[in-house]
Amino acid sequence: MARTRNILMTVFWTWLLMSGAVYVCGEFLDIDMGVLAYKHDSRSNYIVQMMMILLTLAVVPLALRLFKFQSVDSALKARPAQALLRWGALRLLMLESVLLVNTLLYYIYGFEPAYGYLAVMVLLTLPFVYPTMSRCKAETTAASDTDDNLQRGAEEEI
Repeated sequence: MARTRNILMTVFWTWLLMSGAVYVCGEFLDIDMGVLAYKHDSRSNYIVQMMMILLTLAVVPLALRLFKFQSVDSALKARPAQALLRWGALRLLMLESVLLVNTLLYYIYGFEPAYGYLAVMVLLTLPFVYPTMSRCKAETTAASDTDDNLQRGAEEEI
């Protein structure tokens, strides 16, 4: 379990540092990222902005509820360490890739506040998926504990 946590921690901090590097480059190093924007079409910002809003609003709840899905839950019961590595990394990559893209688009489109707000929204969800050892153990044992409690409750009713 410690190896799995270390890998998840590496994924967490790597993607967070990449977003931080984009932030530092855009704020403090005067690197003009606006040259990446397509300036001939004024609708491109609107289209990209709507796509990112919808993507962010879909990814955040999905990532936070990922371990509640039955297929993920059954995988966590069968092989906890391997499933936690797979699904935990997927959850981190879902959130932090959206964070990185929103941060990058904030600077590409000339400090467009919507991308900044979306990046902050994703950043505020990261403490809920921070891969500590206690969270790793809780996420792999919570599924079996819940089933045991439900079974005990059903037996008491009979």
